[in-house]
Amino acid sequence: GSRLYRLSPAPEEIVGETIWQSPRLKSKFAPMVQHEGVVYGLDDGVLVALDPGTGERYWKRGRYGHGQMILVDDLLLIQAENGDIALVEARPDEHRQLGRLPALSGKTWNPPALSGNLLLVRNNLEAACFELPTVTQDEVARAERTP
Repeated sequence: GSRLYRLSPAPEEIVGETIWQSPRLKSKFAPMVQHEGVVYGLDDGVLVALDPGTGERYWKRGRYGHGQMILVDDLLLIQAENGDIALVEARPDEHRQLGRLPALSGKTWNPPALSGNLLLVRNNLEAACFELPTVTQDEVARAERTP
């Protein structure tokens, strides 16, 4: 599961107090990310959105195995355990996967890396670099105004 601790300095030590604990996010070795007051993580391979104040789950959807993820603006870029790359909106009200592509073959536990518009992924057998399209905020605003 997961726990939230409050750490407080004391004269000779740091004291930890458990605020909450929950079985609703068991991330194994995958990182969790926080975005706009919501924690996202893989609970036994399924993506979860969790309220960090209470430990309560907003939703649990999408199978990614014991993959890895990074936060890019308001998107979760997930390297799934099967080698796929998935792009999911970071939002507490619903799971919305925007796309998924096969990037590597075989079990993949390595975290992705992003440098500018280059996405680097690897596992124990192969590595790949993808050039991602970039969009400026002005281009997004223009697209939203176009019928």
